[in-house]
Amino acid sequence: MVNLFALCRTATGLQVKRVALAQPVQAKVGTIFHTQANSFLNGIAEEVDFSGDWKPDDDELLVIDAPAEAAVIVATITANPISLPEIDAQNFMAEGIRGLFVIEPVGQEHRILIQAFSAQQLLSRRTTLFLSGNSFKELTEPGFTLDNNIVAIMEGGKLKFKSFQRTRTVFDLQQLYKEATDQEVDAFCQHASLEVADTAAFKVAADQGIRKLVHAITKANVLNTHQVVVIAEKAASLGINVAVKDGKLLVPSDRKSIKTLFRFLDDGIYQAALSSSRYVTNSKRRIV
Repeated sequence: MVNLFALCRTATGLQVKRVALAQPVQAKVGTIFHTQANSFLNGIAEEVDFSGDWKPDDDELLVIDAPAEAAVIVATITANPISLPEIDAQNFMAEGIRGLFVIEPVGQEHRILIQAFSAQQLLSRRTTLFLSGNSFKELTEPGFTLDNNIVAIMEGGKLKFKSFQRTRTVFDLQQLYKEATDQEVDAFCQHASLEVADTAAFKVAADQGIRKLVHAITKANVLNTHQVVVIAEKAASLGINVAVKDGKLLVPSDRKSIKTLFRFLDDGIYQAALSSSRYVTNSKRRIV
């Protein structure tokens, strides 16, 4: 017997609820998830620790320690499914469902196959017609569709996924991909190696992308590791004009130029060895 569970986002975190299935549907749901898992893992040759700035190739999976809030999923493995609250089918839209999952035994262990879930899968949000005899009738009862793919597999205390953006719709992964706060931006602008003409204007220009770069540069301790003159020389070697005044890097005022400078500081601009072409990358993985 296969049980289908829903991950519901509440004010206090994730809660697991059971989705009651008619007996003929249970085996079919299990087969769907199992087939999707096989497709998810097909051709995977390597598992890569996710560092926040790497997009996997087709033969790679990203791996992180299972987030703390995933403990409610692990607890489901040993729980009696009947003891869990059921989804309120008549009030489906208010349940805050973020994901669906099944538990699949693998030898003496278990793996959890997880689909993302969005409001677009609720059939009650739209007019749905189904064939009855030779004519179509309107679906009047609440309903939903399963996704075509799983988004992640959890096993052995690890969460494995391919798309960070899709996986974060299910789990709170903010701690893995941070952007600088206003306080961190203020401290950054006051760094001895930088000259920011107008901190208030800089904060207005600092969109999410710039704030993520500020956080990454600060975390990597770039400005404390490399002298300003060395930074300017290295930038010039890539054709990037970095202005220096009184021993400080002049931070441009326009958003495009700011991003160019900060991407360079974050090792996000490189020159190809053969073609000498310059590229911007937001996906980096260190070669050991």
